[in-house]
Amino acid sequence: MSSSSRIAHRRLIAIGLLVGAVTACEQKALVSLPRTAVNKTLFARYVALGNSITAGFQAGGIVDSTQAESYAAIIARQAGTRYAYPSLASPGCPPPIVNFQTQARLGNGTATTCFLRKPAGITAILNNVAVPGAASIDPTALTSASSNALTTLILGGKTQVERALEADPTFVSVWIGNNDVLPAALSGFALGQPTPVDSFIANYDAMMQQLTTGQKALKGILIGVVDVTQIPALFPVDSLIADLLFKAEFNAAATGNPANNVPVAPNCTGAHALVSIEIIAAIAAGQVSGVSCTTTDPFTLDVVKQGIVSQTVAAYNAHISSAASAAGFAYVDVNPVLAALKAKGAIATIPNFLSATQPFGPFITLDGVHPSALAHQYIANVVIAAINTKYGVSIDTVAHQ
Repeated sequence: MSSSSRIAHRRLIAIGLLVGAVTACEQKALVSLPRTAVNKTLFARYVALGNSITAGFQAGGIVDSTQAESYAAIIARQAGTRYAYPSLASPGCPPPIVNFQTQARLGNGTATTCFLRKPAGITAILNNVAVPGAASIDPTALTSASSNALTTLILGGKTQVERALEADPTFVSVWIGNNDVLPAALSGFALGQPTPVDSFIANYDAMMQQLTTGQKALKGILIGVVDVTQIPALFPVDSLIADLLFKAEFNAAATGNPANNVPVAPNCTGAHALVSIEIIAAIAAGQVSGVSCTTTDPFTLDVVKQGIVSQTVAAYNAHISSAASAAGFAYVDVNPVLAALKAKGAIATIPNFLSATQPFGPFITLDGVHPSALAHQYIANVVIAAINTKYGVSIDTVAHQ
């Protein structure tokens, strides 16, 4: 899930001991002592497929240290299995943003900075083949509209499924589909509507067919798509109308001066629309002059658009759950966990524009979209619990930091 105007943060929590190199120092294996016999059977060879969350994208960027904090890395550690990922050199590709207010990035980089991988590490067998920006079409596609430089850097001219099968996996985790709805939601449908359900189903089924054909012993878990209307990068327009202090903070974020009033159109009153954090950059660039809440306005989601997004996600997840059952895989929906964190204030409903490091709370990084290292621990535990229930194993969860 990535975008040019997303914002990032750098809360890096150690999640295990990184030792050795698979091939050279750019490709590392996360190793821990076996906690159960599962690493000799179910998790003898683990591969994670997916998009930016699985890859370890945080705060609008990705670098070795954020890759090592992915929920997939945590699961591998807890299962005591090999975990090799396509390590990206510091300060990243692109470097994560380290200050919400200034938009400064790690190592003074920019949104186009990319420090690549070392050539010696490109051909090794990977245990994480996820690519930031990937949509449902991408696990089986060599190229697509959502392909990017990281697609080549991570996969080396192959598809996610092809790279996954190179590892001869005994267990896979798949989290794909967030990017089929996220660009539409963040742009207020200016970039088009979510991927049609029929297209999503065709893409997902193609992935599952390629992944499981001839792999009768393969086990795994499929993870449902996030209802992106609930992420803090989308906040209620009501807060701009009813909260004068928040409105001043929003003015300052968009124009540099809290006294520069950003107009909120009368059609927003009572509309219960959601405003995309991306409108801030659009206002600063002169692309839009203020906030408006009709169905045709960019950077806002009225209740009709919200309904389309939520209903689409529900349809996606119904199919993913069915696909898991058909394959004999586990299935987990992370939305209840995220909703519970939001309900108790751990994920912000209204951004704190005055915070340089945690405007969206401790569980979401500075882009308002991607989970923090702490959130990855929660996600990993939910996934582990589902694996334990489905397969009758006892992989330890991690203590939240």
